[in-house]
Amino acid sequence: MSGTLTQAPNRSTSHRAAANGTNSSDHLTYVPHAPRRTTPNILRAAAAVLGVVAVLAAVVLTNSASGARSKISSVGSTDAPSVQATNDFLFKLQDMDAQLVNALLVNGDPGVHVPRAKSEALYDQDRQDANADLESATVALAGNTSAFNQLHDVTDTFGQYQEQATRTLADDERIGGDAAGQAPDSILADYTRDNGILFGADGESGLMAAAKSLEQTSKEAINTSASSVTSSLSTLVAEFLIFGALLVAALVAIQVFLVRRFHRVLSPALIGATVVALIVMLGGTAGTLNTSQDFHTAKANAFDSVLALGEANALSAGINSDESRWLLVHKEPSQADQFTISFLAGEQAVAGQPDAAGLTTYAAALKDEAAARTPDNLDQTALDANSSFGEEFHNITFPGEAEAALAAFNAYDTYIQDDAQLRAMPLNSSAGLRQAIDFDTNADTPGSSDQTFNAYSTALGAVTAINESHFQTAMPAAKNRMGVWTWLPYLLAALLIGLTVLGLRPRLTEYR
Repeated sequence: MSGTLTQAPNRSTSHRAAANGTNSSDHLTYVPHAPRRTTPNILRAAAAVLGVVAVLAAVVLTNSASGARSKISSVGSTDAPSVQATNDFLFKLQDMDAQLVNALLVNGDPGVHVPRAKSEALYDQDRQDANADLESATVALAGNTSAFNQLHDVTDTFGQYQEQATRTLADDERIGGDAAGQAPDSILADYTRDNGILFGADGESGLMAAAKSLEQTSKEAINTSASSVTSSLSTLVAEFLIFGALLVAALVAIQVFLVRRFHRVLSPALIGATVVALIVMLGGTAGTLNTSQDFHTAKANAFDSVLALGEANALSAGINSDESRWLLVHKEPSQADQFTISFLAGEQAVAGQPDAAGLTTYAAALKDEAAARTPDNLDQTALDANSSFGEEFHNITFPGEAEAALAAFNAYDTYIQDDAQLRAMPLNSSAGLRQAIDFDTNADTPGSSDQTFNAYSTALGAVTAINESHFQTAMPAAKNRMGVWTWLPYLLAALLIGLTVLGLRPRLTEYR
């Protein structure tokens, strides 16, 4: 048969199309996809997830550690100084007034051992120290608007007190006379105005109440900050444990998968990564717990005692002032009774005797308490637990603290017994009054009330110094311990990721 071929013959491809499950008219070639759950993909996904968790852990842990460190720093550098400044201001304010009263007691009498000029010089030194305390508080409280406003009011009222005290001293030098204890009524009226600025007309307001309110605000601020630190550290411990456990579990799972799939020994690099994860978990937890312990030592063990002893110091300056005030107005029964009541309230706040209702019963109960106490049984004290010595006796922590606290308490007892002696002295003659004033104001004569008070203040300073020293050591230690974890998690995360990649790489190359 002849003819011309006008169309290329069709190739028989229908059976191929049918075999591949495609239509014969489909011109695209079918390419099969590799299963997603192949070993390389599983390893890559595991490495990616592990890397994300490691980076997330580093971010969270460093941020939490930085926050905790910042709060610790705030307690040590801001809150604690503000409390101490306001506390010391209360002490200086009370001592200022005591020196003012001493100057008024002495008048220009040359027969008294402590001349008026010396009391005036001590008054001026206290005034300068009090102003310095207010300046320190201004710096410490700069970020606390409420407390700063309180401080502004205290500063203004303190200025009013100084102006009135200056007028009182000037009037006393001009018309006070030269007989000790014989200040004229006009001078007593001047001092009544001084006292009114200090304590208000009701005896419970004025500058002293405002300063105590500021101190209370500072105390609440440091307690709030301390609670925040404790909470932050507890949260950080939980984060170290959770992230550490996740990383360890993931690495262990990867190694188990590799052993089962490849039937080979464990990878040294992955073992190293697991060790790094354990360091994150155990090292971070231990470091945070140690930080928590350092902070507890600084705040609860040391600073709480510093605060209680500082309050005892300020309260004691107050009762010492009340003693002189009582002597100044001894001819005015109503005013004398007012300062007697104030003295009893102050000594109860220093070392509370629940069953003592008056000065005599208090002095007797205190003497019995001092006789019963030894360094080994201070925690068995019968003192009110909310009084300054009651708080300190239940917070004995450091070597030598018990002995120092007992020495301060015994010195306080000696001062209280001397006060009872002063109140029993006859004041109805010039000679008797002069003797009582010498006993009250002369710190140079052994056995005088003022000398025993100074000895007590020194002993109180010694036990305070023990606690202050531990506070100054433990607080920086807590801050420094936490400082390591503000950057170390990033380094450990990078190391963990690098070791994981190094451990998985040989297995992945087997599939190339």
